[in-house]
Amino acid sequence: MDCSFITTNDLRRMFKTLDKNQDGLVTLDELLWILDKLGSAEHTPDELELIVGKQSLDLDEFLRFYYDAVLDSKGSKKNIDVVADNDEAIARAFNVFDVNGDGYISAEELRDVLERLGFEEEAKAWDCGRMIRVHDKNLDGFVDFEEFKNMILHV
Repeated sequence: MDCSFITTNDLRRMFKTLDKNQDGLVTLDELLWILDKLGSAEHTPDELELIVGKQSLDLDEFLRFYYDAVLDSKGSKKNIDVVADNDEAIARAFNVFDVNGDGYISAEELRDVLERLGFEEEAKAWDCGRMIRVHDKNLDGFVDFEEFKNMILHV
């Protein structure tokens, strides 16, 4: 089992969940819906359109958009401002999973976020505790910010 938090297959299922009208496209409204579910709805539809460059994305564009965002968060750019922005982006992502705000991600919080993303069945079947243990380097039973950041930067 792949123990990274979001795989390409997960993204495909997420796309299918987001594509509420099943037209093969994820609209900005549908993209904003998932951002809102994740507590990251910080952009207006107009701002998101400027970022995305169009009104909707097909599956390939959705995957490319996701991977471009991941590459940016992994520090593919080399200036200090980007590194600071990357830490901020990683912190925002961490806060999505740190549901109770205690500074740690538990297996229960991971399961809760997966369910909010529309992976109810997968969240029940996946061993979220095992996923946490894989990235829990200090063996306290949780993923803290540094462990999360290490996972993001080295996956």
